Amino acid sequence: MSDVIDALAAHPSCEVLRKQDVDAFLARNPRALLFFIGDRGEGLDVAVVVRELATSYQGILRVGIVDQRDEAALMTRFGVVVMPAVVFLRDGEPAELVARMRDWPVFSQAADRLLSDEAPAPMTGGNA
Repeated sequence: MSDVIDALAAHPSCEVLRKQDVDAFLARNPRALLFFIGDRGEGLDVAVVVRELATSYQGILRVGIVDQRDEAALMTRFGVVVMPAVVFLRDGEPAELVARMRDWPVFSQAADRLLSDEAPAPMTGGNA
C-alpha cells in the first residue's frame, strides 16, 4: 500500500476489510461507506477525500477500505463498475455511489443524505 492508503487505514474510523469481513462490518455499522481503491493513481486522490470524510464524520460514520485483493469479488454486490468508488451504505444496502474523483461537496452531501433521518431514495448509477 502507499503512504496515503496506510494513513487512511490507520485512521480510527477506518478499517481494512477482506471479503469475509464485510458482512460483520455492515452488521456493526448501520451507516457506513466502503472505499474501493482500484489500481489507478486517482484512487490516492479519493483516499485523501475519504480520510477527510472519516475525520469530519468521526464517531457517526465508519469507513471500510476494501482490500484490493478482494475488490473484484465485491464490485458487483455493491454496484461498483468504475474505480475508485465510494459506496454509501444504509443498513447494509447501497444507498449511493460516487465513482472516481469528484468535488468535495459531492462526497459530503452524499454523507449528509446517508446520515439524515429521511428514507433513502433508490440507488442510481448517476455518479459513475
